[in-house]
Amino acid sequence: MVGTGDIGLDSVYLIILFAPAAIGMLCGLCGRSGRLPGILCAVSCVAGILCFPFHTFSPGLSYELPVGSYLGAYAVSFDQLGSIFISVSSVVFLMVMTHMSHSGHGYTPRYSGMCCALFLAVTLCMCADSAILLLLAWEAVSMVTFLMARTDGNESARWRFLAVTHIGGLVLMAVYGYMWAATGSGYLHDWQGVGGIVGPTASVIMVLLLFIGFGTKLGTVPFHAWMPDMYAASPTHTTVLLTTVCSNAAVLMLFRAVYAYVGADGMTDAGMVLVVLSAVTALWGAMESMIQTEPKRILAYSSMENMALVTLCLSLGLVFSPSSPSLTALVILAGLLHALNHSVFKSLMLLTVDSVEDVTGERQIDRLGGLAKVLPALSAVAFVGVASLAAIPPMNGFISEWLMLQSLIGTDAIASDLRVAMPLLVAMMGVCGMIVATSYARLFGFMFLGRPRSKGASEPRPLRKGSIGPVAVLAGMCVAMGMLSYPLMDALSEGACAVAGIDASYRDGLSGSLEPLTLGIMIFGTIAVVLVASRLFSRGRTETDIWGCGGTLDERMQYSSEGFSQPLVRVFHPFYGDTSGIEGGRYRTRFQEPFVKYIYIPLGSILLRTSLQVKRLQTGNIQTYLGYILATLVVALMAVRLL
Repeated sequence: MVGTGDIGLDSVYLIILFAPAAIGMLCGLCGRSGRLPGILCAVSCVAGILCFPFHTFSPGLSYELPVGSYLGAYAVSFDQLGSIFISVSSVVFLMVMTHMSHSGHGYTPRYSGMCCALFLAVTLCMCADSAILLLLAWEAVSMVTFLMARTDGNESARWRFLAVTHIGGLVLMAVYGYMWAATGSGYLHDWQGVGGIVGPTASVIMVLLLFIGFGTKLGTVPFHAWMPDMYAASPTHTTVLLTTVCSNAAVLMLFRAVYAYVGADGMTDAGMVLVVLSAVTALWGAMESMIQTEPKRILAYSSMENMALVTLCLSLGLVFSPSSPSLTALVILAGLLHALNHSVFKSLMLLTVDSVEDVTGERQIDRLGGLAKVLPALSAVAFVGVASLAAIPPMNGFISEWLMLQSLIGTDAIASDLRVAMPLLVAMMGVCGMIVATSYARLFGFMFLGRPRSKGASEPRPLRKGSIGPVAVLAGMCVAMGMLSYPLMDALSEGACAVAGIDASYRDGLSGSLEPLTLGIMIFGTIAVVLVASRLFSRGRTETDIWGCGGTLDERMQYSSEGFSQPLVRVFHPFYGDTSGIEGGRYRTRFQEPFVKYIYIPLGSILLRTSLQVKRLQTGNIQTYLGYILATLVVALMAVRLL
């Protein structure tokens, strides 16, 4: 561990990583520092990008602050897995900050200062080696994102987010506190194998609670109720950081807590329960994304579905662990790789949506269309993002989902009673894949294809200078992380296996081979040949009006988003709880989530009625309060006497 008095290369790197963001946070609180907080945050992001290369050069980097607390020291430690997550997350963070600096939202220095605080919080979550620092950083992530989500409109979304995520935070505090008490140490590196200390029953309970605690932020059913409104109402850049960088921190913390601290031994039954919960979440996220009419809401349910696939993989690792270490390594790699891939293509799509809203002023996909003709560059990067979302080869989204399918196909080594469930999971992934692919095709088609459906779409403002650069970088990463995925997979698997104590290679669990680079060259080569041939052998083009059955075609005669999703709605009508009717001369369908209708609204009513009853105790009468005190003393004395 680097001592407090040592001033070496490791200490210099840590200063460059954390100090600029810390100074930027303080400058942002002053409110009059201009662009300085954003610049300082970008400096820390660049240092974060270099985290994995620096770890390769100087492994075993750790540091303990000279100032501790009553509950323990503040220590950080960088392993290979955490360094990879920090590097990829820092790239996303830097692109978001760059795009934000060229947006027209007029972010204040205070907002940039909160971005600095969020970078510090998520980075500390991924490298903390002391329980007190980890819990403080995780709480800071929730509080900072809550503050960054503030808008001039409806504030209920971010308060709902704060309530749900704080319930999860309390659950995590209880679990981490129990592990702290069981080991007698506040250092996380001393928690290895805590499952053997507390016993199998307590271990199973802790694993279930860990998935629930982190699931409140990852959107696991039924804790996802905050996501759609939060994504739609919050500033886009807040949403991007929440769904990508913060999700990466949650996935990494969950993986370490389950596999490194508690352990996977004896978790088969718990793993199957979590597999079912993750599968239900993935299906619900896919189905809901198909019926939404706002791009941000579509992407909110997409995040829910993708994070469910990640937790599905981590749950399957618990199922595979007793029987096949190679399958365990493979499915864990698939989950962690998908989390990183998701952070790249989801940030690409959300920033693209932000640019579309900025130039058109429209937030409904039924009001867009035809943007590919006037914004070809933005259309091209959006197509890359949609292809990655839909797992189209050779994009990065395809690689991680291909690994998931590989882990489900090669399940001959596991117990026969569990093997029966694997085809059902393959079918579930197939159904999810078809629904979300249709949903993303709908998103791209209604935004960029067809005829403009509003004046904003037909006459968009020019893109702000410099705003296309960050999304182009993210689009390039989607292609690169797909075609050049094996080096990343090898490094990620090596780090994950070291954390989980797995002595096996993910390659042994593959039931087939695939060369992403070769596949990408073949696909892009074929597209290039077709484009060249179409140019060389194309004949003269004749433009004429489309036959309109004797009338004139206009933008109102195009497919609407509601009509596009009606087949799915009609099939799953009981689950959606939709209501249809004529509003303003148009046929509209309204949806209310069953989880909100049957869980959150009744629970809120119960809490409200209880609060009103408790309110009666506060009469303001001094005699009444003295009576309460007397009654409390009598009850306390009787209890002591009985004991």
